[in-house]
Amino acid sequence: MSVINDDITTTNESRMDNEIRESIYAPSRMSVIESPQDKQNKILGVAYGIGLNINNVIGSEIVTTPGIIWNMVKSPGTVLLLWLIGGIVSMAGSLSYVELGVIHKISGGETKYLQTAYPKPKILMSYLFSFMHIFAIRPGIISAVLQSAAQYSWFTINGHRYDEGIKQDTTGWNLPFSPFWFTKILAVVYLLIITIYHMINNRWANYINQSLAVIKLITYSIIALAGIYRLASNWSVSRFNWEHPINGDTNISAYSSSILLIMFSYDGWNTLNYSLDEFRKPGKKLIFSNSISVGIVTLMYLLVNIAFISVVPQESISNNNNIDETIAATFFYKLFGKSVGIVRLFTALVVLSVIGTAAAGVWSGSRVIVAAAASDFFPKYSKELRTWNQYFNTPINALLLQFIWCSFIILFVGSSFTITSFTLFSTFSMYSYWIFYFATGIGLLLIRRNKKNELKKKQFDMNDKELNETSSLFSNLTREYKVPLPFAIIFILAGLFILVFSFVVNVECPKDKPNCDLREKTAQQLAPILISYGFLFVALTCWYTFYYWWGTIKDQREAAVMRIADENEKPYDFN
Repeated sequence: MSVINDDITTTNESRMDNEIRESIYAPSRMSVIESPQDKQNKILGVAYGIGLNINNVIGSEIVTTPGIIWNMVKSPGTVLLLWLIGGIVSMAGSLSYVELGVIHKISGGETKYLQTAYPKPKILMSYLFSFMHIFAIRPGIISAVLQSAAQYSWFTINGHRYDEGIKQDTTGWNLPFSPFWFTKILAVVYLLIITIYHMINNRWANYINQSLAVIKLITYSIIALAGIYRLASNWSVSRFNWEHPINGDTNISAYSSSILLIMFSYDGWNTLNYSLDEFRKPGKKLIFSNSISVGIVTLMYLLVNIAFISVVPQESISNNNNIDETIAATFFYKLFGKSVGIVRLFTALVVLSVIGTAAAGVWSGSRVIVAAAASDFFPKYSKELRTWNQYFNTPINALLLQFIWCSFIILFVGSSFTITSFTLFSTFSMYSYWIFYFATGIGLLLIRRNKKNELKKKQFDMNDKELNETSSLFSNLTREYKVPLPFAIIFILAGLFILVFSFVVNVECPKDKPNCDLREKTAQQLAPILISYGFLFVALTCWYTFYYWWGTIKDQREAAVMRIADENEKPYDFN
């Protein structure tokens, strides 16, 4: 009997602890994701976390953006400085998300953090992020990454760029099947393979993703070491790029655009926050996984840029508008130009590396769908989308929805733009993401303030006995990890810079058309940002129509039904 009483006491104390934690950390009522909670499904530790983060961060961007950024800012030293700044901002954001992860200990990332920080009006910020992430941000990133994988696959098979001989001023609808539509279909095939193995088994999906992460580290380590070796062994030639910046003027718009592309390259440092339900001891493991992985990525990016600058000739950057898609291939040709087989081998490794990034994106993207469905953001379909398959223990419905929508983005949306749409998709995705990164950074400070207020209120309302019983709990809560305030401020200021200075553009008429329409050119430059706010307006409309207005009517109807039921159960009043 004493054992039973002890169990009851423990259960009551646990329930009280959970209620206190909810009141302190979640001023709004937070939905619980229907995900596996038993011990065998807690598959993520520090090693897994580092691998998953690195796999999601290092992808096609590091073999596409360096050429664009180098051409815009002209100076190799400035290029490295901007990449270092990107690493510092990513580390600040990553550590800020560690605190948010420790507080919530639940999957969903910004969906849950914004729900806690901005509960009113009716968790608007959380809904907007979920809509943008599910229908715009994550599909755009996954589609761009897989398109890059398909293009490098074409290079591996044929030994040349897929877009050679194709005009850059036309859309895909006017192009022949091969190579344009071949690469589109190949990108969808890659997405299908990734989706299937994530549906079948979580543990095996992690093994595959970890293997891709190892391949990725090996590939880019070879690039970095080969570039540094060439720099040291052939200094008389390699030093030219370092001593002579690319000719041309650099304006402030070049720096704002470069920072946005660099942050796109670093994006993924918050991957683990989308799957904390599958993380062993998230409070203790998350800080090591996030900080170590961001440090490794920053070092890798700096070394890879040094390699590219040391090996790739300036004229390839300044005279070739397509170098953003092929700088790695150009790099390999400069190193192993006499051995086409070795060049194709390394481009094949790049393909696997890029697929690894897409796989990590598919993983985290499906978890955001589950978190949004847990908050009932999908009318009539929330239950299906938040439910994990009982046999496979994976969110099959969420993965299937993500596959269908991303396939649509790749085949139809991607074909409606010119071939060189990488900058459009990356800029659009990152600007959209940083709207919510900025809101989340401020939200972290709001959550801290609310937590302090709730603690004070609880302590004030408790009597001496209750205060003694819960003093140890409060002590543990106040000792939990907090990101140093300077890092949180860096993260917020970076978001403010990106959101404001991205509107600064520099447009000029070409020499052969001195009287061109500058307004049209300005609109083209601002197109990614305008598209981002267009999606945000659609998200706001959907929130009001399907969640706020319809939800209010639904609640009123349910309340009326309950009121009638209660009235029918009342005893008859004979007076």
